[in-house]
Amino acid sequence: MFKVSWFQELLPNEKIVEEKILDIIKKSYKQVWFTQIETPAVERNSVLTAKWGGEVSKQIFWLYGLAQWWEDTKDYSLHFDLTVPFARYVLDHKNELTFPFKRSQIQKVWRWERAQKGRFREFYQADVDVIWDDKNSENNSKNVFYDAEVIFVIINTLKNIFSEFKLDKQAFVNVNHKKIIAGFFEYLWLTDKLSSITILIDKKDKISHEVFVEWLEKLGISSEKIEQIVNFTEWKIEDLQDIENDLLQEGIWELKQILNYLEVLWVNVKVNLGIMRGLDYYTGIVFETFVEWERSLGSIASGGRYEKLTHFIDLKTEFSGVGGSIGVSRLESYLLEVVEATEQTSSEYLLINFKETEKEILKLYKKLLKEWKKVEFYPESVKLAKQFKYADKKWIANCIILWEEELKQWKYKVKNMITWQIQENIF
Repeated sequence: MFKVSWFQELLPNEKIVEEKILDIIKKSYKQVWFTQIETPAVERNSVLTAKWGGEVSKQIFWLYGLAQWWEDTKDYSLHFDLTVPFARYVLDHKNELTFPFKRSQIQKVWRWERAQKGRFREFYQADVDVIWDDKNSENNSKNVFYDAEVIFVIINTLKNIFSEFKLDKQAFVNVNHKKIIAGFFEYLWLTDKLSSITILIDKKDKISHEVFVEWLEKLGISSEKIEQIVNFTEWKIEDLQDIENDLLQEGIWELKQILNYLEVLWVNVKVNLGIMRGLDYYTGIVFETFVEWERSLGSIASGGRYEKLTHFIDLKTEFSGVGGSIGVSRLESYLLEVVEATEQTSSEYLLINFKETEKEILKLYKKLLKEWKKVEFYPESVKLAKQFKYADKKWIANCIILWEEELKQWKYKVKNMITWQIQENIF
């Protein structure tokens, strides 16, 4: 193998699967008026590292020597997600956008991921976000509908993808709320250890209970509070009703409003207090999406609400929003395992090459292209069997025959390679 490892590379039949996925996502996102944007693959390091500093610098791909003939520098990097570039985009174009602004963005990102199944260092993400200016928003609680809408759009899109590939699968959503998490640990007087604890909870399903408890003990947490932490990850909302903490209760209230919207939209979700979503820009609802009976695949879509998203770049701004992202490449890797990817081309027609009528065939080729048909011309006048075999191997559904006999009648024949039926059309 000559290619760099853990960078996805697709064969023609696999690329067609990817194109179908991307087409469905674009169509589904546009259906609810998420406007598509695109940002450069390269961002300034001052933007990418403004929020997390050293942590992000371990994940991004640095670029050297973009300023030609200058000494090599590390002033720029490939973006590691689409949310941070979106925050920068909003700041640069705030006077040209109408808020609330509903954005979709489908692009590749680059991240130094730990090599494992379903994870790549170059991969597609498909984001939807709604963002607004807090300074010009009279009542932010009215924007709670957008939390539900983002989840609805993600689930509806995944449903459309599974339907396209005739998979009897469902995507299910686990939701939590950052205010509930923060309020609970404030109630336990563990706010100073919140970051370390949430990282451990995020790993809870991958390690044994004993190891989880041992690591919490190393943080200096008492056995009584460790028991409460373990219970917390398994509780339902009702189990939190009597906890006296304003932040926690505010989170419960907001989460219930979102769940009410989702119920009306026929989206089934599960409240899972073990969902942490480690990225610091999330401040409200957080969610992760899994494929039914395929938990080993991990989350294929996730997101949440972020208050003052642009604040870490420009302290004078207060743009907040909510967003979600489908991990296209991870979903694609799963579909390629369970779906028979047979199509080798997107062509609908193959023009059979006859030396005697080649000139007329090329005229027909041009005519069909003007009609926006997906057509291919076989470049050599060889035996019919060989040309038919080529069409069969590439899953081209129809072969067009225009030989001397057909030309005399100003007609051409279309042979369906699946049913073997032949139809005549006027040339």
